[in-house]
Amino acid sequence: MKTEYDVVIIGAGMGGLSCGTLLAKKGLRVLICEQSSKPGGYCVNFKRHGFTFTPAVHYLNEFGPQGQMEEAFQLLGLPPEIEFCPQDPQRRIITPYFQLTLSTDIDRFEGDLSRLFPKERLSIHAYIEEWKRLVKIIEDLPLRSLEVISLKEKFHLLYKGMLKGPQIFRYRGKTAEEVLNSFFKDPLLKYLLSFGARKGSSILTCASPIMWAIKGNFYYIKDKGVEALPQLFLRQYKAYGGEISFNALVKKIVIEKGQAQGVQIEGGEEIQSGYVISNGDSHATFHSLIGYDLLPDRFVRELQKKEISAPTFTLYAGVDLDLAQMGFDGALVHYYPAMSKNPWEEKGVEGFDIEKEKMAIRMDSIKNPMLAPRGKHTVAIAAFTPYALFTDGAKISPRYAEIKEEIAQKIMGVTEKVISGLSSHAMVRHASTPLTYERETLNMHGATMGWYLSAKEFSRIRSQKTPIAHLYQAGHWTFPGGGIPMVILSGINAAKLVFKSMKKSTINSFAGNMT
Repeated sequence: MKTEYDVVIIGAGMGGLSCGTLLAKKGLRVLICEQSSKPGGYCVNFKRHGFTFTPAVHYLNEFGPQGQMEEAFQLLGLPPEIEFCPQDPQRRIITPYFQLTLSTDIDRFEGDLSRLFPKERLSIHAYIEEWKRLVKIIEDLPLRSLEVISLKEKFHLLYKGMLKGPQIFRYRGKTAEEVLNSFFKDPLLKYLLSFGARKGSSILTCASPIMWAIKGNFYYIKDKGVEALPQLFLRQYKAYGGEISFNALVKKIVIEKGQAQGVQIEGGEEIQSGYVISNGDSHATFHSLIGYDLLPDRFVRELQKKEISAPTFTLYAGVDLDLAQMGFDGALVHYYPAMSKNPWEEKGVEGFDIEKEKMAIRMDSIKNPMLAPRGKHTVAIAAFTPYALFTDGAKISPRYAEIKEEIAQKIMGVTEKVISGLSSHAMVRHASTPLTYERETLNMHGATMGWYLSAKEFSRIRSQKTPIAHLYQAGHWTFPGGGIPMVILSGINAAKLVFKSMKKSTINSFAGNMT
């Protein structure tokens, strides 16, 4: 590791890796500083006694033919080493009263819903048709970052937006609750179609599963864990001459005369650079690595108003059950242990009951047998859980281990209703709390998707620029948002901001939604 680079990137998550790969490909001297011992952020695997688990990635979208990631891979020069296979059906919805399948056969889903809620049949049809129409419009409307495109492209985008934007933007700023209430009356149907979204969420949060089903936009990596993705990026990044330093925790972004000049690593070593990209937690970036005193008051006030995305508790189990023979096919299971008449009711620590929380159940080894020993399978069960449940003020609760075990036991018991015999057939068990995710990824409170995408937040266009010159953001805390494909795009955008600032805009603009 040298002491001077063109660009230093904080964090080797997928945003940092995509950013670094494009910068290095264009000949810049790039260093990625990663606080952990491996790349990927949430996009990693871990092993327990022969079983391989993934902490947070439930699925991959936009990785199919003509998807945004196909163009991203071409731009970055990534070799076709990973095979992305469509996951269909995508989801199984299990409740105490009925089960549903969400697949690319969206008309079947509509029919199944209509049979369960016959009085809402016409409204269900109208809702599904609305999203079929909007999916076509969104596919044809380039979702470009205004910060990296030319004036000519901005005028072209404005023209398209005038023609098709009003049909989409009428939902801008609308909460899922408002939109679902405008279509439906039955509280259980609204609860079902909320897909576990929080109160105040954008309607697009709830509608995403239906939109992905319409597009057939749901993939998994064949014969490999999700960790294959960051490893591929890292190999290509290094092939272009990029450097990475693991176990290198950045403690400070060096600012001189309002401009980023490099970083200081734990231990005091200073690395100089012309640009800094933060692919980490936004709160930590501005509060800890810079300091509010160096930022405009208005920017700090806006930052302090933001909410983070909900943290989760995840229970992992390695089981000696034949899940495929039991009827499971690898689809993501949405399990609703209890059906509330108020889908938007939120409870704090006092009223929290994990046995009534919506759960996402993954059985990744059904599609990827290499993740488990022969004849055995992996199960991962995740549910939103308050961060404060595990803390006592600013400290870890003295009952942390006890609370963690209690929740794990309850999740295991509740999931028995979906996977019979789970408890008695669990050979391996491991649990991650919001504090676990916070410790491993340095995301505040273990946030899984950066800032909470409320309807109000969605109505704003997040900027990857910052009040500090030559300091840009990448990752799920900034534009265009959470999810693996989005953070990869954010990294590409951040690299283009550097090119634009350096007036090295020799990179070819390419079609589609990438720019």
